[in-house]
Amino acid sequence: MSAANDLGLMSAASSGKPDWLLEGMDPKTSFYFEMRLFGNNARPDCAWYSCSTVVDADTTNFKDFVDDILHTYPCALTEVVKFYYFDHESNSHMQVCTDHDLVAMFAKHEATKVIHMSVEYFDVSKPVVAIPDWSLPSSSNMNASETMTCLGQTSSQPNAQPSSQPNAPNQDDPADIYLMNPHPEYEHVGVDEEDIYVDDDKCEKEKLGKDHEEDYIPSSDSDDLENEFSEDEEQKDPVLPHEPVQVHNENDPPMTVGTVYADMNVFRLALAQHSIKHEFQYDIERSEPGRFRACCAAKDEEGCRWRIHASMMQDNVSIQVKVNPYDHGCTSTRRSGNAKQATQFWVAAKVKDWLLDDDELGPKELQRRLKDEHKVTVSYKRVYYGKELALKQLHGDWSKSFDNLFRFKAAVEEASPGSFVVIDHELINEKTRFQRVFFALKACIDGFLNGCRPYLAVDSTFLTGKYRGQLAVACAVDGHNWLFPVAFGVFDLETKENWTWFLERLKDAIGTPPGLAICTDAGQSVMEGVGAVFPGAEHRECMVHLVSNFKKRYRGKVFDDNLWPAAYAWNTYYFDKHWKAMAEAKPAAVKYLRDSHNKIWTRSQFSTLTKVNYVTNNLAESCNNWIKGHKGMHLDCLLDLIRQKLMVKFNKRRKLGEKMQGKILEHIVKQLKERSRNLNMDVNACSNDIGEVLWRGGSGYRYAVNLKERTCSCREWQVSGKPCLHAVAMITSIRNEKIEDYVDEYFSVSKFKKAYEGIIPALPDKTQWPQSTHGFFMHPPLLKSTAGRRKTQRFKGSSEGPTGRKGKHQCPICKQFGHHWYTCKDGDPNDIAEMLAARGKPKPKKKKAKEQSAETSCAAASAGSALVPVKMVFPPKTDSELAIVPTKKRRKNPTTSSSFGIMMSGSGSNQDPNMPLSMVPPTEVQSGVGHKKAQVKSNKAKEKKMKGKDTQ
Repeated sequence: MSAANDLGLMSAASSGKPDWLLEGMDPKTSFYFEMRLFGNNARPDCAWYSCSTVVDADTTNFKDFVDDILHTYPCALTEVVKFYYFDHESNSHMQVCTDHDLVAMFAKHEATKVIHMSVEYFDVSKPVVAIPDWSLPSSSNMNASETMTCLGQTSSQPNAQPSSQPNAPNQDDPADIYLMNPHPEYEHVGVDEEDIYVDDDKCEKEKLGKDHEEDYIPSSDSDDLENEFSEDEEQKDPVLPHEPVQVHNENDPPMTVGTVYADMNVFRLALAQHSIKHEFQYDIERSEPGRFRACCAAKDEEGCRWRIHASMMQDNVSIQVKVNPYDHGCTSTRRSGNAKQATQFWVAAKVKDWLLDDDELGPKELQRRLKDEHKVTVSYKRVYYGKELALKQLHGDWSKSFDNLFRFKAAVEEASPGSFVVIDHELINEKTRFQRVFFALKACIDGFLNGCRPYLAVDSTFLTGKYRGQLAVACAVDGHNWLFPVAFGVFDLETKENWTWFLERLKDAIGTPPGLAICTDAGQSVMEGVGAVFPGAEHRECMVHLVSNFKKRYRGKVFDDNLWPAAYAWNTYYFDKHWKAMAEAKPAAVKYLRDSHNKIWTRSQFSTLTKVNYVTNNLAESCNNWIKGHKGMHLDCLLDLIRQKLMVKFNKRRKLGEKMQGKILEHIVKQLKERSRNLNMDVNACSNDIGEVLWRGGSGYRYAVNLKERTCSCREWQVSGKPCLHAVAMITSIRNEKIEDYVDEYFSVSKFKKAYEGIIPALPDKTQWPQSTHGFFMHPPLLKSTAGRRKTQRFKGSSEGPTGRKGKHQCPICKQFGHHWYTCKDGDPNDIAEMLAARGKPKPKKKKAKEQSAETSCAAASAGSALVPVKMVFPPKTDSELAIVPTKKRRKNPTTSSSFGIMMSGSGSNQDPNMPLSMVPPTEVQSGVGHKKAQVKSNKAKEKKMKGKDTQ
């Protein structure tokens, strides 16, 4: 993989000079750079430009290094240049920003003297592209004349090939790329990103350790060492005589005479493992609570004399092997296909550790793992029951887990006063059954109110255990944009009643903070619930769900070019610009957005109090993915596991906060300083705090910046809370001004510390939780039986990639999927004709009214959300949009009415049936007369038919 191996470069320790070393340069301090120049001004047929150079580490600093590169390969006026080197140890790209980073890069490549560097020419107005993968074949052997001289051109594919190989689109990928998010990086949510500080701290500790580390080897006659050993020996607890030592290998337990096991169950499992390991089977001759005797199953067929006898010891618990005189003389039974000793109890003992890590492992996967590790094939049914038994041993009885929620409630409220554990139940057939639960810890509530921005993402995900309910989550973000779960809930279905109950409990916990914004998906039930419980909150709609519904109705390049940019527009000018382009191309499309998507989905209308600029609900989706592998657990164990994960996360981030210094988070300051470089802008100040920022390069865009009020006419600063590029340009033009002084307080170190200063308590296991005094037994909810195997994966949308095959129906003629036999184009016409003669013509399908599901419905909220004051403010309707006439389906006219007035009312007319004929519009008069003639004709035909019957 390394280019050093391809070029045959010599290390610094070799006596000869490398081929790349220039004359007069020191081989000890010189480094060979193999570089790839790429950018986001991409051309389809070019991935990167390859070049190389040699640098002397002793005479080069970061500024000189950058100037040399840009002098040879200059950048455009609107581009920012970034430098990355590939670290082969961690298999990752490390950015070089300072002299310190440059020195660290040289230190890592001291042995090979070869550095693989990627130089990115990044246009801030275009989406980010992936760094070229250095594991691909290197193009370093190419001369400058052989490479393409297209500076800063690259492909948007992650594994882009060199420029000599044009990048063609992947025709095999059926994923729908229409209306894909052009900036997914804007919706990034950090879940486990604490290592950005841990790695730096680890490097400092390693550096200090190398400077101050001294080897200490105590002498053999050291008095301190003797005293230490003597103290350890004195502190050892003596082994009690009635507790025999039980040390044996679980994968190969011994069966020699005198071996002791804890009890009869442990002995029988050990014997089963022993037989599977040594490839034999045995028959049980006697099995009692205190005695066990067995012999080899091949005793009669092959005359094997192996036998074993074990019995209880004096403590009446432990089992000791008493007799095992002979070895096996039979053949192996591994390939017999009958794993007799692999019972469900043995399976449960072997898969228990795997289920602790991931309790959603299916029987097929467990079956494969058992065969790989123990070389035995166990039937699917036995593995299934073994898994159920293991889960019962790990998590307890499922039927009692719901009543155990009251013990969990008592344990949480005792250890963390102020936490919310609200359990709701209902009475069904004189039995109290579980209905729903709400769970929010005191530390999460206080952390959200004191240290997080007033923004909540609300969503739910289905559970995969025996109870197929919904797990609702409400999540926030801290100053790092890291995931901050606030509350959880469980109910059976996504209904308005359940969502209203969950949101009411959430309001009891957090109240209504100033500037609160709530983001949901397009589900009608959750949207109505938010409108009913938080009528004064800013209600945002997830752009992903909006696009998912929009693309089912309208398609076209104009929407691909303007819909997402309209959502990401910071101010109303750019939003109106994109909106007008869509309105002119398809007025019906913007009318649909007005009518069906009146929640806020564009940055141009976000509140300036929230300081969160997400346009999707990816925050809640990240939380769902955070607990994805545990959704099959019992409900009491699931809530306790969530508490445990939060406890670990809070403790880790609290320790990071204790080490932080300064006013604003270091990671935020670093990002802003990176944005301050290579800004192609001119600043014209009219006072110390107010000025104009002009983009150079002929665009003519100019923005007004007010540092005192922290505003910019682009509106990004007000919405995000962090200075925009225009504000950064003006701040850096003033001497002694610091960028961190203009960042909102939500991104401060003090807010981060407040978010995680609360301690989530540690709890014992569920057997030690305090007893509850609720006075009744809460039975599990009634389960709804469904046909087929239970689903553990959600159904993917059409835009989320391939689903395996085109359709579920298989054509009986060509055996392909996705069409019926009467529309088959690949089959034999004779076969289709025979099928048509045998089955007849297919019946025409009746058109059904489209039903909107709760998950994808985007209709405007009804009376429940009419109280919401914050809605989308759309531009005025254009003439083409006003000209759209809503179409209505014509009803079929009745044929049984004899009255002309009744015929008119049944024909879909809006006129009064008693209206005089002279006042009826001409079209309706003609329609009515035609119906009357048809009715008279029908009546005559009936009379003629009746006379014919009478004459017969």
